[in-house]
Amino acid sequence: MNLFNTQMHWLTAVFIIIESYLFAVQLFHFLNQPQDRRRLWYLILLGLLIKFNIANGLFPDPSWRMDIKLQNMIAYGFAYLMGAYFPFYFYKAYRLQQLRFHATWGVFLFLILPYLLFDVILYALNDKLIPDRELGVLIPGTYGLVVLAVMLRAIIKKHKDGGDIAQYRCELLVWFTVLPWEAMSVFAFYPAPQWLRIGLSNLGWLVITILQFEKGIRSNHHRDRKLKELTRQITTEEYEAACRALPISERELDVALLLREELTTAQMAERLFIAPNTVKDHITAILKKTGCHDRKELLARLLTPPPPPAGN
Repeated sequence: MNLFNTQMHWLTAVFIIIESYLFAVQLFHFLNQPQDRRRLWYLILLGLLIKFNIANGLFPDPSWRMDIKLQNMIAYGFAYLMGAYFPFYFYKAYRLQQLRFHATWGVFLFLILPYLLFDVILYALNDKLIPDRELGVLIPGTYGLVVLAVMLRAIIKKHKDGGDIAQYRCELLVWFTVLPWEAMSVFAFYPAPQWLRIGLSNLGWLVITILQFEKGIRSNHHRDRKLKELTRQITTEEYEAACRALPISERELDVALLLREELTTAQMAERLFIAPNTVKDHITAILKKTGCHDRKELLARLLTPPPPPAGN
C-alpha cells in the first residue's frame, strides 16, 4: 500500500518517521556530549539511512517533473553511499585499523567510482538502466564480500587475546547487520518490491540502534557507580575546596556545592530560595566556564582529587 499517491510504501514511511525521531534524540545527546565521537558516526549513518529511505521510497516516479534518469541516479546513489559508509563506520566506531584503506580509498575506487561510471555517466549516455546497473554492481558486489571478510578478520584479531567478551559479541552482531546490504546487489539482477528492499536495508540499522542504546545505558550505569564511589572517597572539605577552585561566581558556587547531593533543579531552587530557571542558568554558566558537558561530568571532576605535584 502506497501513501498519498506516491511510490512510497507504508513500511518505508514508518521507518522514516521512527528514524527521524531517533535522529533528533541522538542529536540532542550529541550536542550535550560532543566528545562522544561514536555517537557522531552513528548520527551520520542514521542520517544517510533516512535519505536512502526517502529517495528509494519516492523514486522513480514518472509523475514527478524531475527527469526519471536523475531520480534513478539519486536513489542508487544513496544506496552506494550507505554501502561505502559501513567500512568507515566500523573503522571509526570500533577502531578496526585493518579497515583504514577500505574506509577511505577502497570504497571510493570500488564502490563510488563504479557507480559514477555505470549508474551516472554510462546511463546518462545510453539510457539503458538495467544493463548498466547489472554491469555496475559486479565490482561493488565482489568488493563487498572482500570488505566483509576483512571486517570479520579484524574483529577476531582484535579480540583473539581475550578482553571484553561482551564487546566482541557486540561487534560480531553489528558485522552480521551489514550482510543484508551485500544482498542488495542481487536486486540489480532480480528486482524486489520496495517493502523487501527497505526492510532488508533497515534490518541492520535496527540492530545497531538497539546496541547503541544498550551501550548508552551501560555507560550511564557505569558512570553512576563511579560517581557513588568517588562521593564516598572524598570529604566534604575536599569537595568544597574543589568547588571554590573553580572560576565561578559566589551564587554559582552555591549551586556547585549542592551538586554532590544529586538534587533536582527544583530541589536546588527551593534550597537556595531562587527560581528553577535561575538554577539552570547557573549550571549552564558553570559548565561553560569549566568546559564540562553535563552535570555528571562536572561532578566527576569535582570529586576527583587533583594529582600530586610533580616531584612528590
